[in-house]
Amino acid sequence: MKHYLKKYFRIWWIPILSFSIPMIIFIFGSLLESDFIVDLSLWTFLINIIGTVMSGIVQIWIKKWHLIIPQILITGFIIFFVLFKFIFSPPDYYGANKTIPTDIEISDPLDREPDKEDFEDSDLIIAGLFQPGIYSYYTAYKPKEAGYFYIKAFEVTTNDRLSKGRMEESSKIIVTDLNQEFYEGEFTIYEGSWGDKYAGRIELWFKPSKTKKDYKVAKRNYIVEGWMR
Repeated sequence: MKHYLKKYFRIWWIPILSFSIPMIIFIFGSLLESDFIVDLSLWTFLINIIGTVMSGIVQIWIKKWHLIIPQILITGFIIFFVLFKFIFSPPDYYGANKTIPTDIEISDPLDREPDKEDFEDSDLIIAGLFQPGIYSYYTAYKPKEAGYFYIKAFEVTTNDRLSKGRMEESSKIIVTDLNQEFYEGEFTIYEGSWGDKYAGRIELWFKPSKTKKDYKVAKRNYIVEGWMR
């Protein structure tokens, strides 16, 4: 083991070649649609970056400082490529292996704006009018005081809170007109990718302006998918 570690740090191209290991792990994770394996590839990638830096220090120590030039250039290109991939098109397999229950009522989002008949069975209607993962929601519920509606969403089988950090703010509907026929808002689910559908419990909440206690207005199960950034 000591012999191989010594070669890794002293032979400049071995750390570069070792970047193929996280790449292979990443491909394997993509084929299996596993976030865990993809995350493992990133950790392996970061460890190899540290090893490459240490190898560069060794090159200077053994007076082969000129060899750190190709190390820096090639490693820099690889880091740029990986950052570009994960910033602009990060893989997300949250919904890939989820099972949609068959023993509960689950609806598909409408592909149109709702009409009056749609509100006969529920105070909450969801529609997918834009990109997958971006949903419009509608309610005919009439609050008794000013405030705002907002959405909470949960994955049905695990009860995971979806897009917890941003959904309440982004889904707000400010209510000032208490006689409005219906109210309309929008929210985005970020967990998962296009085509990986799973069951989501969508809850409509209302926060009155004059009191601190918000309350649940309605809930409904829908087939959802995540928005691909």
